[in-house]
Amino acid sequence: MEINELLNLITSLFEKFGYPMIFLGSLIEITPFGWAVPGGVILVIAGYLANGSETLNLVPIIIAGTFGAWLAFILAYALGSKTGMWLVKKLHQEKNADFARRILKNNGAVILTTSMMANLTRFWISYIAGVEKINFLKFNIYAYVASITWVSLMTILGYFAGYEKEYLKNIISGIGILAWVFLAIAVFVIARAIKHEYHHFKKDKPHDENR
Repeated sequence: MEINELLNLITSLFEKFGYPMIFLGSLIEITPFGWAVPGGVILVIAGYLANGSETLNLVPIIIAGTFGAWLAFILAYALGSKTGMWLVKKLHQEKNADFARRILKNNGAVILTTSMMANLTRFWISYIAGVEKINFLKFNIYAYVASITWVSLMTILGYFAGYEKEYLKNIISGIGILAWVFLAIAVFVIARAIKHEYHHFKKDKPHDENR
C-alpha cells in the first residue's frame, strides 16, 4: 500500500466514523486505560483532515471531543464518590491516588486544568475528588474548562497543519520508500511509549511503609 493510499484510508475512516471515534478516543484517554487509545493523536488528525473537508468540521470535532473528556471526568468523580478507594485497590494504583490526593489538597479541583498531559494522574485526580467529596459544581466547571481547552488545542493544532496538506502529500510521494522507514520509526516510538505506560499501569504497586 502506498503512503497516499494509507492517507486516503485514514481519511475515509474519519469521514465515516469521525465523530464517534473522537468522542470515544477523548473519553477513553482520560480513563486508566488511556495508554491504549491515543485520544490526542485522534484529535490532531481530525483537525488536520477537517481543513478543507466537507464532512468533518472544526466545531463539531471540538464538541465531540470535549463531551467525551468531560464525561470521563464526571464518571471518574461519580465512581470515586460511590465506591471510595475500591478501584484504587483493585488496580493497585495507591501511588497515583496518593499523589492525586496531595495535589488536590494543595490546589483544589483547579488542578484539573493543568493535569491534562499526565495520562494516569488526571483520572485519579477526578476519582479522588469524588472520594473526598470535593464540591461537585466547582469540580464540574474545572473539568469542563480542562476538557475544552485540551481538545481545542489539539484540534486547532491539527487544523493549522492542514494548511500544508498538499505540500506534505507531495513530500511523501516524493520520498517513496523512505516515508515507510519514517512511518516504521514513528510506530516503534509510539509502541514503546504505550508499552511503557502499560508497564507503569500494571506494576504501580502500593508503597510498603514498613520497609
